[in-house]
Order: sequence, then C-alpha cells, then structure tokens
Amino acid sequence: MTQSTITDRYQTTIPLAVRKALKLMPGQRVSYELRPDGSAVIRPVPRLDDLLGSVKLSPPVASVAVEKEATRTAIAHEASLAGAK
Repeated sequence: MTQSTITDRYQTTIPLAVRKALKLMPGQRVSYELRPDGSAVIRPVPRLDDLLGSVKLSPPVASVAVEKEATRTAIAHEASLAGAK
C-alpha cells in the first residue's frame, strides 16, 4: 500500500507508483469519487489530446474550401436580411 502525508494546507504529493500507474502528467487534472463507505477513488481526467480521434464522424467532415464557402453564403444571407429591415 502506498501512502502520502497531508500538509497543513491540505496538499499532498501523489506517490510515484500511483503517478506511473495512472499515467499522470504535470498539470493534469484528476477527479475524486467519494464512496458511501468513506473511501475515495482518484481518476485522471482525460486531456483533450487523449480524446482526439476517439469520435468517428459519419459522413466525413467537409473540406476547408466547402466550409469557407458555406460561411461566405451564411454571412451574405445575414447581410441581406439585415438590409431588408
């Protein structure tokens, strides 16, 4: 069992064995789940980079050129509506 000490400011260092097991990185966030029996579970919060590619889009995303044209069309449409008022 790995242990650490709580400082007078309620801070602690996560032991190396735990950091390695959870693959924690400096600056990474962790979440705590409090259990009814008084125990707690610590879990790493996934970074945005970890989620990249985890969602598959269907149909594929439009190309940059298609997105730019759609933006131009939407802006022109909004402008024509504003001019009609």
